[in-house]
Amino acid sequence: MRKILAGASVLAAAAVMVVGCVETKQEFTLNPDGSGKVVFEITMGGMSAFQFGQDAEKPDPELQSKQLVKQVMDGTEGIDAWSDVSYQRLEDGRTRVKGTAYFKDFSKVKFQAAQFQGIVFGKDDMGGMVLAMEEPGGEKAPAPPAGPPPSPDEIAAKVKAEREKFQQMRPMMEAAVARMKSDLSFRLPGTLTEVSVFQKEPSGAVRIVFDGAKMIQVVDLLMADDAYMKAQIMAGPTSPDKMRLDDTAKEKLFGGKGPIRARVTGPFRPAFAYDSEVAAAKANHQAMIQRLGLDKLPPPPPPMPPGFGLPSGRDGEGKGGASPPAVRPAPKPPSPAPPGQAL
Repeated sequence: MRKILAGASVLAAAAVMVVGCVETKQEFTLNPDGSGKVVFEITMGGMSAFQFGQDAEKPDPELQSKQLVKQVMDGTEGIDAWSDVSYQRLEDGRTRVKGTAYFKDFSKVKFQAAQFQGIVFGKDDMGGMVLAMEEPGGEKAPAPPAGPPPSPDEIAAKVKAEREKFQQMRPMMEAAVARMKSDLSFRLPGTLTEVSVFQKEPSGAVRIVFDGAKMIQVVDLLMADDAYMKAQIMAGPTSPDKMRLDDTAKEKLFGGKGPIRARVTGPFRPAFAYDSEVAAAKANHQAMIQRLGLDKLPPPPPPMPPGFGLPSGRDGEGKGGASPPAVRPAPKPPSPAPPGQAL
């Protein structure tokens, strides 16, 4: 792979932000101390034949949907309480899970089935608070031995080779990401004073949408752009683990250039009463589990073979990302949350 666009590079750089071949919608409300809640919708397919075996008896659709609900709840880290969880089986066989999840520390929230990647929220050195996507740094690969710059014919040959490689890889990429979609919005405390790449919503929230089908379209467009491709070849290779979306690709994907970030200034006030809402959710937790029928599920199927599971953490978390200057994690509250029913 070359700099940002060698077949799958745009998709790889974008997919590192959101993992999972599912459709999600997540609306976060964040308090100044880093606590908050997320109203979520997660739509995903049933368990694969790899989990049951080709000859094994398959579970009924209702049971499968309930198992997916449990997978969402049990596979999510950093959650204090759940409320209003429900599910719906769609005509195409997928299950849509909805609900609200409460968290004490935004930095510790990890949705296994549909997680966002590398988003940080905290104070900056100027007294504001910043929400930002930590993007890979785009560091250069080790320089090849010095020599004359490539000739026009050599550049043309390299562009042709990259396009051929992309056409070979495209069916695999399309199968992997075409149905992936993640719609993230964030309601931040304070007054919104700076927005870059995020969309500003009429409600005052900021939003970003990752659409796998659109990602593939963008790669198609850029791969067909002679000037862009030549510029990538002339710029030289980038380390495969340090690739990033350049501004050209980012503008086509999201409609904006520059860092993916939003900044707010004070006064900072909680958007909702965290402790009381969590206490109410915990008090209703067991009744919700019984209503969903999750208390009577049979043992789960055996784990999928290696390579077929979903990741359980944020790949690359904390690795050399180009995060905003001096963004510090939001301060922890002075006292712990009141004791409540364990989930």
